[in-house]
Amino acid sequence: MDNKVDSQKNTSIPEMEDTVLQFWLRNKIFEKSVEKNPKEDLYVFYDGPPFISGLPHYGHLLGSIAKDIIPRYWTMKGKRVERVWGWDAHGLTVENKVQKKLGIKNRRDIEAFGLEKFAEECYNYTRDVSAEWEWYVNKIGRWVDFKNAYRTTDSNYMESVMWTFKQLYDKGLIYEGIRTSLYCTRCGTPVSNFEIAMDNSYKDVEDPAITVKFKIITDGEYKDAFALAWTTTPWTIPSNRALVVDKGADYNVVESEGTRYITAEARNDSVFSGSEFKVIKKIKGSELIGLKYEPPFRFYSSKEGEFEIYHYDGMVSMEEGAGIVHSAPGFGEIDSEMGKHFGLTLMLTIDDEGKFVPGTEKKNPYAGVFYKAADEPLINDLLQAGLLFKNEKVIHRFPYHDRCDTLLIQRAQQSWFIDVNSLKSKMAELNEKINWIPEHLKQGRFGQNVNQQPDWCISRNRYWATPMPVWESPDGDRIVVASVKEIEELSGQKVENLHRPYIDRIVIKKDGKEYKRRVEVLDSWVDAGSMPWAQIHYPFDNKEKFESNFPGDYIVEYIAQVRAWFNVMHILSTAVFNSNSFTNAISTGVMAGSDGRKMSKTFNNYTDPRQVLQDYGGDALRLYLMGSPLMVGENANFEESELRTKLRNVLNPLWNSVKYFQMYATVFNWKESEVIKSDHVLDTWVTARLNEVIKEIATNMEQYHVPATVRVVEEFVDDLSRWYVRRSRERISTGDKKALSTLYAVLLNFSKAVAPVIPFMSESMFGVLKTFSVGDTQESVHLEQFPGFDDDIIASNQGLLEDMKKVRDLVSYGLYLRSDKKISVRQPLSSFAVSGVEELPSELSALVLDELNVKEIQYVTEVPAEYASASFNSVTVGLDTNITDELKYEGLLRDFVRKIQELRKEAGLKVGDLIEVTHPSDPDTLKVVELYGSEIAKKTQASNLVTGPDFAVRKIN
Repeated sequence: MDNKVDSQKNTSIPEMEDTVLQFWLRNKIFEKSVEKNPKEDLYVFYDGPPFISGLPHYGHLLGSIAKDIIPRYWTMKGKRVERVWGWDAHGLTVENKVQKKLGIKNRRDIEAFGLEKFAEECYNYTRDVSAEWEWYVNKIGRWVDFKNAYRTTDSNYMESVMWTFKQLYDKGLIYEGIRTSLYCTRCGTPVSNFEIAMDNSYKDVEDPAITVKFKIITDGEYKDAFALAWTTTPWTIPSNRALVVDKGADYNVVESEGTRYITAEARNDSVFSGSEFKVIKKIKGSELIGLKYEPPFRFYSSKEGEFEIYHYDGMVSMEEGAGIVHSAPGFGEIDSEMGKHFGLTLMLTIDDEGKFVPGTEKKNPYAGVFYKAADEPLINDLLQAGLLFKNEKVIHRFPYHDRCDTLLIQRAQQSWFIDVNSLKSKMAELNEKINWIPEHLKQGRFGQNVNQQPDWCISRNRYWATPMPVWESPDGDRIVVASVKEIEELSGQKVENLHRPYIDRIVIKKDGKEYKRRVEVLDSWVDAGSMPWAQIHYPFDNKEKFESNFPGDYIVEYIAQVRAWFNVMHILSTAVFNSNSFTNAISTGVMAGSDGRKMSKTFNNYTDPRQVLQDYGGDALRLYLMGSPLMVGENANFEESELRTKLRNVLNPLWNSVKYFQMYATVFNWKESEVIKSDHVLDTWVTARLNEVIKEIATNMEQYHVPATVRVVEEFVDDLSRWYVRRSRERISTGDKKALSTLYAVLLNFSKAVAPVIPFMSESMFGVLKTFSVGDTQESVHLEQFPGFDDDIIASNQGLLEDMKKVRDLVSYGLYLRSDKKISVRQPLSSFAVSGVEELPSELSALVLDELNVKEIQYVTEVPAEYASASFNSVTVGLDTNITDELKYEGLLRDFVRKIQELRKEAGLKVGDLIEVTHPSDPDTLKVVELYGSEIAKKTQASNLVTGPDFAVRKIN
């Protein structure tokens, strides 16, 4: 079998696509398309691997199609574009799925269960890849190598990630320290800021909003007054180390109900709402600095300088609270910065599970209590101690971990970091080398993220991930390795598995010391950022291949990856190679799910697109998604009706044009050897138009303007099917060799030009057209070169191209008038008048006459008043709507012919089948036969016209 679809059968577009898909798979067309181009001329595309579980939704298919259309184009331009699938199979998502299966809640339970058994369960989970992915990817026409897919869990991949860590470490870009960052108490691990920003992982949460009284103990006029501070985290009050004011702001000593309070003047009305108060003294915040106070709780030991009032830039807001901030260093990024600046204690008072640690100065009654469960008891303790000024509620946005649906806290933790701050200027410089679609991302979301992001916490206290390749001795001496070979040489042990706990068993003995691996693993985003080289095991393999083709040419993902995957790739490529990672990036918008949020497996807010693909096919989905605002970073809802529109307005008309050519080329036994050059105005126009379209497709594709490419394709299908073929129908149906030659050449070259966009339809077109070839042809349109264009043809016919637009505009205006006056196009009219347009050449004016079914066209300065008229911008048109008897019978002639052609079609008759026509004997019909009998016979292939009760046809040969 070949790729030819039987165009004479009434086959649906999805059925045709199934035939084409089987042809591709059976004949390994994808593999041949890659192999035909030289290995030395690579175009490098980076494919962000999806998570290994679940099924794809429309958002995945959007990305997958975008990952196919550009590589197909460059393949046809002679580049070798290798496309290998990948699976993201590491990290907390896998661990949480396994924990759920095993009924395990936290890290302590995992370690009790056994790390080796847990690792085996994680491996089993990631081994069971859904076969459904391949079905979907095939149905959308995406070409990718599934058979040789890489996984982030592969030893080769992990080894390259470890090598990446070593490069950073050797350059002094990795440090270990205590920093405050987001922390998940359920997973017991830090969470990157960009993970939360990526999908806007915030929830509306109701929390206590308490105002606490801090008693001043410094001798002087403020002694025994209470500084008021507001917080939504009562659980941090036991960790309070300082109060913070704005030294330049106005503060008041206020008396209310016999007690003195210190607040910011701007906040008095809010703080004392519902209460009487009197301002005793107005002061600047600077006068409060250095005052000491008694903390509400003394569970944890303190040191000199704590429980004092400080100023710290950017910490105090006059938009909420009392204008005095309670500071608990270790539980807020700015709190920790402030504490470090003044030498305060970093409060490590919440353990890895989110529970209070025992007190160090006094017994902590909340030791072992989960931090959030302590809120209400702590509030009650404050009330009992007379230190609670207000107890309210507030609803605010709070970050949560979408892997386990747990609210996150800011918590100081011992971690390993990449010194992103030192890379920022170089990252900004390299960003200038990237072509961003949409363009505003360069200085907008991506550029701002480069400038604003903190150092990257890359260590995780977890299990199923690439190990941090660091071994330490008891005295703190450290060995950092870059390869499996190095580990084996240093330890004398065989590395069987790089995952925990197997790698933890490797012990290095050197110079009388014993080095054990640090138990931390790497953030799975380090895996992701290393993908360009880790997927091909660089630098251990493919060294020249990678170095000759880095940075990559193209990357595409949805908008949230700008701050996530695109960002970590840029960090690591800057740090390791002093280079940007990619040169062209498309960031797609987000397609909304049923609940208005991003389509996501986590939200379970979309239906399986399988039925949509079965009903409409892959090309319709490709046209819809690639032509949508999603491809320039804008959000959109999925509209199934648009797929019907693509079938109706693009794919079916294009296929009908191919069928129309095939039918008459077959009837007249036309072959490619009979191709002749034509000077007919329509042939000249459509040839010039095709050259223009091919040029526009190439230009847009090379600028990564995908929606513009789709628009050009759709506009030409309209020009071809609804204008050229329809206007050339009489010539084609009579075997005009110039018309057949032109249509063949246009369809053949267009099938090549649109192959990256609608690969199924282009293959079906090519399969039909190659049967008329007399020479050797490629097995598939996708093994062809992208067609060239002739600038001279475009330039020399620019006037014709512009005039033909005017022709089509005038026809559109005239048809509007007919519709408005309810006069059928089959009814001839005498005259069409045009004002505001220069007179068109006679052969183009003739097209207007024929389309509008009028006898003459008048180019006038003013349309006659008696004409039905309308204005369109600067153009006014008018129709003479007076219908004479002669015009009436011409109109009835057209109705007669149309009726017979419909009956021929219903009877399944083919071109060349002779018929006998039966027609009614009413006066109007008899008059039509009398006037136009021979014309009717010729147009309907009738040998005889006879009267009868109604219209009917009978085959006679």
